[in-house]
Amino acid sequence: MNFQNTLKRFDPEREAKRIEGFLKEKKELIGSSTVVIGLSGGIDSSVTTALSLRALPGEEIEVLFLPEKATPTRDSRDVKKLEQKFDFQAKKINIDGIVSTFEGNLGLEMTELSRANLKARIRMTMLYTLANQRDGLVLGTGNLSEWLLGYFTKYGDGAADIAPIVHLYKTELKQIARYLNIPESIIEKPPSAGLWKGQTDEEELGGSYGQIDRILYCKKGLELSEQETSEKLDLKPELVRDIYEMVRKSRHKREIPEGLGRTTTEENI
Repeated sequence: MNFQNTLKRFDPEREAKRIEGFLKEKKELIGSSTVVIGLSGGIDSSVTTALSLRALPGEEIEVLFLPEKATPTRDSRDVKKLEQKFDFQAKKINIDGIVSTFEGNLGLEMTELSRANLKARIRMTMLYTLANQRDGLVLGTGNLSEWLLGYFTKYGDGAADIAPIVHLYKTELKQIARYLNIPESIIEKPPSAGLWKGQTDEEELGGSYGQIDRILYCKKGLELSEQETSEKLDLKPELVRDIYEMVRKSRHKREIPEGLGRTTTEENI
């Protein structure tokens, strides 16, 4: 059994319907009036938005686009394409002023990484504020690849009430995006968290998601050791080592905060 065979058997139509059913069921069970989504113009949030629009009435969905000065122009264009394709309107709010206020009030000269994490947390604060006002639930837009790698900001884009696509690898998500007819410019755009100008996920991670997902599948799906994965895959051993290390070091991001007498929920991956 290997990841390529798993991808070949993957049925995007069936999976899309499963997620739509999950969204309907959870929203009804919790009894919330709306769902709130942070749309970035990337494939993850675009798929989440499209599935929500298929599953729920449009008036029960609030979509926010929260750009800042590092947000690429193409992301704004892609948000407009998605709006036109699926007939909805995202509320656009520039967060530069909020970021500056935080930085000024703290009296700090922030590092690039600190500022990037602040932006993610500001965005999530805005989503949750709107959800509070609308009796809503915040939908997470993270996928399984990012979750296992810890490639998200704790209490930023990693926060959510429901995470409808967190069980899907990035490569599986691409198949669903094509099934949903997400604009090709979104599907083929280099994945980016938009942390700073010119930033891309794959450059920062050291490999393509096609490579990384194969490594993660060996670790999580087949429970292979680092050495076994290195022997199985025709990839640089350094990349395999780095991905295994990222999963190990980010474990705390996937767990509830530890305390005396309280156990965590993380599986041994």
